[in-house]
Amino acid sequence: MTQATPMAPAANSSRRFVLEMRGFSDAEKNMLASTFRLTGRREMSYVEPIEGESRTDIYLINADNPDALNELQKADVGGPNALSPAVVIGRIPVETAWPFVSKPIHWMRLFENLDAEMQRALRERSLRNSNNDGWDGATLRRSSDQKLVVQQEVVEAPARETVLVVDDSATVRAFMRIKLSPFQFDVDFAETGEQAVEKAIAKAADKPYNCIFLDIMMPGIDGYEVCKKIKSNPNTKQSAVVMLTSKSSIIDKLRANWSGCDAFLSKPVGEDDLLATIAKFLPSARDSGKI
Repeated sequence: MTQATPMAPAANSSRRFVLEMRGFSDAEKNMLASTFRLTGRREMSYVEPIEGESRTDIYLINADNPDALNELQKADVGGPNALSPAVVIGRIPVETAWPFVSKPIHWMRLFENLDAEMQRALRERSLRNSNNDGWDGATLRRSSDQKLVVQQEVVEAPARETVLVVDDSATVRAFMRIKLSPFQFDVDFAETGEQAVEKAIAKAADKPYNCIFLDIMMPGIDGYEVCKKIKSNPNTKQSAVVMLTSKSSIIDKLRANWSGCDAFLSKPVGEDDLLATIAKFLPSARDSGKI
């Protein structure tokens, strides 16, 4: 990471920061990491550290883990500081020097807190550089990191992934638009099964979709039939299909599975469930070999 000033990157770039998670189980880290990978097209994105190679820019601390909380409160040079801040999450609020986000995690709130703390750290770094105090971008970092070469901070954002939302409810379409917009996906909408078939299959050569959110009960062709068409077509069978429905009986889920869908979300769709599903199926959220 560079000794950066808080300047905006180009429109197709992202400022990338290394985020270290402390006090989480492996399963929790995997879930969190897949969602953080979705930030790759945001102005400020967060990536996992590569062991032995990357300095930590910002920390995420699990307040539900007593050891992690005790380590945080020691405030030694191996943890968060003004140049490498932290955000704390947990089920019960705790008093620390860092902002707290409650569990279950509200992802947008967490991203906003990470962004705010990282902006403050960038200003602090810039101030220390302008004062000619000799800060080299490594001081107050872990001792094992201090000899690392500073890397470029601004990186090219990944290609925009394509998403199709099919639902006859304007409310659901608006919800999906709001929740998907922070990640800058290329999102299209359809109101009927016929429109879904036209967009997803007839125009597959022009614009294949990475993920399709598909309502079951719609005017005309229902979601089951649309899903069967998508999954039986060689040009679209690789698209992940996520069924959206207010029906949650075993029979409904079996019918959705028989139609070939990849996942099933009940309405009203929760933000966390939505992001977890996106993280599961979109390429930008998949593990690229980092730990």
